[in-house]
Amino acid sequence: MNHVTALYHALEKEEKLHHDDIYNYAIPNAWNMYGYPDKKNLRSREILVNPYRFYLFTLRHILMDEQGKVKKSIPFQDAKASKGSWLKKSSIYSLMVRTATAWDHDRDDALPHDNLYHLSDNGTFLKSILLIPYLKRMGINTILMHQPFALSKTQTPHTYAAKECVRSFTDIDETLHDPLVPELNVLEQCLAFIEACHMHGIRVLLEFCPGKLARDNTYYQKHPEWFYWMTNDELRNYHAPICNALPQNTIPHTYALKDFYRSEDVKAHLAFFRNAPKPTDMDLAAIEKLEHITIAPMFSDQINAHLPIDEDGTVFRFFEDFHIHVPKNALPANCAPYLMQDSIRYDLHPGKKALRSLWDMLNETIQWYQQTLGVDGIYLEKTYLLPEKLQKELVKTARKGNRHFAMIAEDTLMENSSAWVAKDFDAISGNSGYEETNIWDFRFHTFAYRLKGNACPMFAASEFYDARRVCSLENGRKLMIMLSVMNQFLPNGIPMLMNGVECYEVQPMQLSEYGDKKYLSSLPKEDLRYRQQAYLDAYYFNYRTPDLNVLPSLLERCCAIRNTYLDAISKEESCIPVWFDSPKDFGIGYSFVLEDRALMVICNTNINTASHLHIHTENLYSELPFTVAEIHQIFSTSDPYIHDVPQDSFRNLPLDFECGEVKFIEFKATKSTDGQIV
Repeated sequence: MNHVTALYHALEKEEKLHHDDIYNYAIPNAWNMYGYPDKKNLRSREILVNPYRFYLFTLRHILMDEQGKVKKSIPFQDAKASKGSWLKKSSIYSLMVRTATAWDHDRDDALPHDNLYHLSDNGTFLKSILLIPYLKRMGINTILMHQPFALSKTQTPHTYAAKECVRSFTDIDETLHDPLVPELNVLEQCLAFIEACHMHGIRVLLEFCPGKLARDNTYYQKHPEWFYWMTNDELRNYHAPICNALPQNTIPHTYALKDFYRSEDVKAHLAFFRNAPKPTDMDLAAIEKLEHITIAPMFSDQINAHLPIDEDGTVFRFFEDFHIHVPKNALPANCAPYLMQDSIRYDLHPGKKALRSLWDMLNETIQWYQQTLGVDGIYLEKTYLLPEKLQKELVKTARKGNRHFAMIAEDTLMENSSAWVAKDFDAISGNSGYEETNIWDFRFHTFAYRLKGNACPMFAASEFYDARRVCSLENGRKLMIMLSVMNQFLPNGIPMLMNGVECYEVQPMQLSEYGDKKYLSSLPKEDLRYRQQAYLDAYYFNYRTPDLNVLPSLLERCCAIRNTYLDAISKEESCIPVWFDSPKDFGIGYSFVLEDRALMVICNTNINTASHLHIHTENLYSELPFTVAEIHQIFSTSDPYIHDVPQDSFRNLPLDFECGEVKFIEFKATKSTDGQIV
């Protein structure tokens, strides 16, 4: 806990220096979790505090024990456990540090890194520590930290570049440094945050996107051969090449390349590219001015996608040679390495001769994440940009450093699960964030019941960062609560909550190019965040919402029950699907069996109307190792009380559900007078 200790003592010093300073520094009242007394309450559900005194007071409760010493870490599972097994028992919160604790502290309607008090309105690692008790209350035991690395903005109209456009995979973003503690640099504050998570039994996963990065990165000067270069003067004409012989949004599979390379637009595109310059100390702007070449911007990997190019981002060139699927005689003599839809997809079209220095650098980056940052796993993003051999190398490197290191691949196709298992990955992202909200055509039903037989675990999430937010839909709050609770109990599912879900956020984090643009206007026009996106713009989550406590309270109760049954939930064979009268009933459910009790979790997916569900129990009773003595409803998202549950003559359960209600029904064993299970 070296960095946590250093952070706390450095803040103590700063508090003494600023103890008597006068501040009108505003924070949400929700952040005052330990009853800080020296505050002024505002009608806006904010409080005014001296920031140094407030953060020191709060961190003392989070980090220190009663004797004033740094708390000891909660030990993780037995080292003898099988690799990746902890992931099956995890509950993940997706955290974007820059946004998670952003707030307009000086109330000037802006979120600068240097505000009126020369402090940061951005989210920081220091302020993120404040969220740890809040997340623990919701049952979170794993944080997925999205790109904390420095971004390079060049052309986009947003405040920030896309989160994949990092300058370096090891340079922590300086805007995440908190000026409250100038004694510690941003890396040290990052390490303190990760240590604080471990102190409270929370593991940390790190998002890693090695296939895409910023054009203006830190690598091209020493290794220009790692990139695709083109004539700078042609940038105005640069676009994803089009082939009229192919349909819209064609994946560049081998069978499509013959027609593709015949396109005149493709031939014109190939002429833009030039060979890489020699290593240099010049920055990209100087190279463009002196040599009239630049790093080629990225575009969609699909042919005829008709999407704008990504002027901030580019991709690595992973091979020295051209891939073997290029049609014969398709390339001009002395063709320079080129960026095109097929060469973007290295998973489909690898070369033969790897750029070994680049591959080595990425493997060393994984080791740096393990040894320096101390993270517990990687979420490998945009895996389609990586050659399969490199994917396997990264896993092998990670396992060599820590056999329990989790490796999760971004892949939305459940059908690909077996392939990722063969590559030794632990889980995939899956498609829950796009499927679960489609309750009226029963796609949530299909997802929930297919998940049990999937080859590997997947995220169980009601929304993803590039999709619409659940609360922007009709009756979205009911739907979000129902899905958030049910996702805790899907076999083979890893429950994941997106940053800001507890605040009922309606604005997408970073809407996909294929998403409906109407969701960008989910907030009213008078809101300063109107049409803003949390991953691209200066943004804060609404911690002033009056219902902020609803979801955490429900998850606190349901996760306490989940922990009792966690061994059964994490074993696919112990999860028994619940049967209803018809596949078109609005019910979804699973049962989980222990030695002396069983839990049935059922939801009514109709969020508009109350429903009567006839719950069949014959398959559950056939699996019970005990005789049932009591049946109680022990939890409901609509009812705070415990009830007896009636059975019909066939021992089935006829129950009424409020719209979107989730119920937990517990079956307890009969016990003899000496306490033995009957």
